[in-house]
Amino acid sequence: MSNNATLSLLREIVQHPSFQQYYRIIKESSSENSGLERPITIELKQAVGSLLSFLMAGLDHSVPLIYVCENDEEMRVVESDLFEFGVEKVLSFPSLQRRPYDQGAIVDASAMVQRTEVLQKITEQDASIILCSAEGLFDFVQDPEAFQSAKLELERSQEYEFEDIQKHLALHGYQHVRFVDEPGEMAIRGGILDIYPYSGEYPIRIEFFGNEIESIREFDADSQRSVAFLDRVSIVPDISNVQQESLKSFLHFLPEKVHFVIKDESLITSRLTTLYDDALDRFNSKEHEVTPEHLFLKAESFKENLLQKAITLSYTGFNNVTDYDQILSFGARPQPDFNGIVKQVIENIERQSLNGFTTHICCDNQGQVERFEELLPATSPSHTYALLSQSLSKGFILDSLKKAVYTDHQIFNRYHRPKIKKRRYSGGISFKEIYDLNLGDYVVHVDYGIGKFSGFKKIEVKGVLQEVVVVQYQEDSTLYVNLSSLHKLQKYSAKEGMAPRVTKLGSGEWARKKAQTRKKVKDIARELIELYAKRKLQKAYAYSADNAWQVEMEARFEFEETQDQDTAIKAVKEDMMNEQPMDRLVCGDVGFGKTEVAIRSAFKAVMDNKQVAVLVPTTLLADQHLKTFSKRMNDFPVKVEALSRFKSTKEQKDILKGVSAGDVDILIGTHRILSKDISFKDLGLIIIDEEQRFGVSAKEKLKALKATVDVLTLTATPIPRTLQFSLMGARDLSIITTPPPNRRPVQTEIHSFDEALIRDALVQEISRGGQAFFIHNRVSNIEEMAQMIHSLVPEIRVRYAHGQMKASELEKIIQDFYRHRFDVLISTNIVENGIDISNANTIIINDADRFGLAELHQLRGRVGRSNRKAFCYLITRPIDQLTPEARKRLIALEEFSDLGSGFNIAMRDLDIRGAGDILGGEQSGFINDIGFELYTKILDEAVQEVKENEFSHLFEGGEKKIATPETQIEMDESALLPQQYVTDNVERLNLYRKLAKANTVEEIEDWKSEVEDRFGPFPIEATRLWESKKLQYYASSLYFVKITIRVGKMWCMCPKVKSELGRSYYDAPLFTNILNHIKKVFGDKHTIIQKDDAIRFMFEDVDNLSDAIALLKKIQESP
Repeated sequence: MSNNATLSLLREIVQHPSFQQYYRIIKESSSENSGLERPITIELKQAVGSLLSFLMAGLDHSVPLIYVCENDEEMRVVESDLFEFGVEKVLSFPSLQRRPYDQGAIVDASAMVQRTEVLQKITEQDASIILCSAEGLFDFVQDPEAFQSAKLELERSQEYEFEDIQKHLALHGYQHVRFVDEPGEMAIRGGILDIYPYSGEYPIRIEFFGNEIESIREFDADSQRSVAFLDRVSIVPDISNVQQESLKSFLHFLPEKVHFVIKDESLITSRLTTLYDDALDRFNSKEHEVTPEHLFLKAESFKENLLQKAITLSYTGFNNVTDYDQILSFGARPQPDFNGIVKQVIENIERQSLNGFTTHICCDNQGQVERFEELLPATSPSHTYALLSQSLSKGFILDSLKKAVYTDHQIFNRYHRPKIKKRRYSGGISFKEIYDLNLGDYVVHVDYGIGKFSGFKKIEVKGVLQEVVVVQYQEDSTLYVNLSSLHKLQKYSAKEGMAPRVTKLGSGEWARKKAQTRKKVKDIARELIELYAKRKLQKAYAYSADNAWQVEMEARFEFEETQDQDTAIKAVKEDMMNEQPMDRLVCGDVGFGKTEVAIRSAFKAVMDNKQVAVLVPTTLLADQHLKTFSKRMNDFPVKVEALSRFKSTKEQKDILKGVSAGDVDILIGTHRILSKDISFKDLGLIIIDEEQRFGVSAKEKLKALKATVDVLTLTATPIPRTLQFSLMGARDLSIITTPPPNRRPVQTEIHSFDEALIRDALVQEISRGGQAFFIHNRVSNIEEMAQMIHSLVPEIRVRYAHGQMKASELEKIIQDFYRHRFDVLISTNIVENGIDISNANTIIINDADRFGLAELHQLRGRVGRSNRKAFCYLITRPIDQLTPEARKRLIALEEFSDLGSGFNIAMRDLDIRGAGDILGGEQSGFINDIGFELYTKILDEAVQEVKENEFSHLFEGGEKKIATPETQIEMDESALLPQQYVTDNVERLNLYRKLAKANTVEEIEDWKSEVEDRFGPFPIEATRLWESKKLQYYASSLYFVKITIRVGKMWCMCPKVKSELGRSYYDAPLFTNILNHIKKVFGDKHTIIQKDDAIRFMFEDVDNLSDAIALLKKIQESP
């Protein structure tokens, strides 16, 4: 929805008489001369749905408005509504998600940053709307006076003592680091001071000239690049690092005049009472120095604080208040329940229209708008309804204004994920850390193998001082890698926790490994392309375009499609409408929407009277798919059945009869459905879930079927993008890399072991009819753990499972859990993959710090599979006993809900598993041997070679490219980043590597901008390094293999005539074109020399790198 449309709807609704009266009261009470002697109490009646958000959005916000929500989830929903209405200054004061006196818990850093930002905005009188909850108010904060005095105000062009600033920051919780990437850090590089404040969106970079501040800039923590210039900045203290005795309630921060909206006062006070009682119990059970009244908010104090202030108090119901100053009724009704039936929506719109109503349907995205345009009849008068690309939490009807505002997610019973302003802070591990090298890291040199990065060394080469990278190999052998060859050096990556074998230089071992890998990979590439070629020659049924039922069925999908998912669906449909048989692989993690792709393709096949077979590896998955497919197709004439050993003999016979007669449209089952006694009347599509889990026999039968019918294969292990591009034309791939944006996030909390917490978490889940996982990864005492859990909560049913049990026993336990025959499954990490139990929405992971990030990610994926809110509790040792790596892993996992950098790190390990799944398990060994990056490079080369040399007829039109050389640059002067300029060795290496990987002029220029932004103006050596890279770029594009600049002359060496590159170069028109360009541009001012089987061009009057770059650029750009 455009801003104009949003404002138009808002303007119409705020014309309601009760709105106008409310605004008048608020305005009068906000003025300096209001003369109020007591708070004004207003009761708002029948303000249902998102009407309260309209109410708050329409205020002038001259006085802060505090909306006390039921919980943090409602807070995010209201923030989303206000954000959609264009209200910019909305602040959230979230809870810390930790139990009272839990000193071992890891504090949610992003919540702490948001809380600090609210305190700062209040002190600066820059707060319009503040959203909070009982949990958020419960924890006390730093005393307002102490907070104010600890703030550091800095202004451009003013002078400050640099040392005093450092001391002040250190005193108030800021730590010295190499480079800042999370709040509470500072870094110093010469006259540049980087600070990541505890409030605000970005870290701050302050550049000094002497003691004067020359510039203040916001910068991005991931890229370390500046994003905006500021005149002044306010640096706030760490509010979590203060004396407990000096804490105060958040209410002490508020000005005298504020407006409160309290949706349900009794609920808020009841929640505060429960929280305080818990704090009191925990205080009494252990020895704590500070009593609860000095740390936490009592319900009574909450009420007293409200009544003591000269405030305007607005709410929807307050205990013990019968004499309201005003009672305002809005007469709103909630949105009707349509149960996803489009016909009911149409009838409702037409009925409302006859009564003079206009209906606004707010859609979460433009895709839903387009879908509604297809679903709603074109015959309806356009003025009776409006489709708006506007995300709103809840619909409502205002009879007095004849307005109905509906939401698409309520129409189709979808979960609505709030669209809140993204916080840039990610915490934990940054994605940059995956690729950045640190001292002691394993590295892979393309030519020499796996070694360890050991730092830098300066050596003299032909009289010129150069910096080289030192790599240590077996038996203390050392390799020096010059800066121009850094593109050959990569960080070793394989499966998480895998330590490689270091190569022995000169042994031939590395060459053999590479050759072996190349041969195997080439065989795989050939096999894949052969299958692809055979399929191209076959004919299959071409399906018709989508019909109206297809559109309606798809509109009922409970989640919003991601771009990846939408692309996959379109690709599958295009394949099905093609005359060649489909063989497409859809890759994506559990919960990313693969099943929906399968459901839509199956429905499309049935709409053309074709049958579908869905092949799954386990009976549990067969049951799950039966449930999912049946639910999605319930209102359409589609018959879905499943074959499994849980069906009686008679039931199985009836199903088989229905399949052969064509009465069963979709048959789901294990490899049993490949048996000879099963005869489909007209099979059109086979859907295979996790093909790699089937045996050889089943795979052979499938290979025979693939030539005649459409095949769609699903795998839960994501395949990396690099492999997707490598295999293009060898296998049709669709990759889904993100979950639906409106999937309900899993609330993740980190705690030290606490029996009371475990008991409460399990009781909360079981009391709402749900189930829970408890992950305990030690078989030796898993039975004792199950007994302990049962003793904590005797009323719940507990079973345990682990991988050392018999397969039949294990399957029975999982099946019983799926059928809710018990409540809590105590298990090792065997549940990591392939189990979808939508009723289980709490998972407790014991010793979470001992798991890898990818394992934690997949374990947490077992919950959050329904519209219920899900919880993940990571139980760890106390924070002070955790390694920095474990702590970062856990914090990164907390950020997964928003798919931050931590998610990408987990995906890294899954990518490597995925390579093994798609290309065969044996490939995982090769990846471990040579590293993931080199493996994908070899695969890419192998596929290209097989395509060009053996299947060129299939890939016509693809021009064979001549690979550009890796040009060497030789000159008389040093080109490097001086140590006094970039003092950190690790960062210097990573900057060198980034420059080595730059492939375009834009990337090279961008590198210079980044380095100068972070470290200040270039010294002459750094300028030479940057210019030499630009020269290398132009030289390589002209196929010069070496450039030498000495005493005012430049020699450009072409490839040797008999080399592989030389043969392609001299035979192609390329060399002739370059020769003609040189003659045209320079006439006789050049010399051509043929020596050592190679041609050289010599140019005079080249005094520096800038002259050389200008010369080669002129050659390249000449027509």
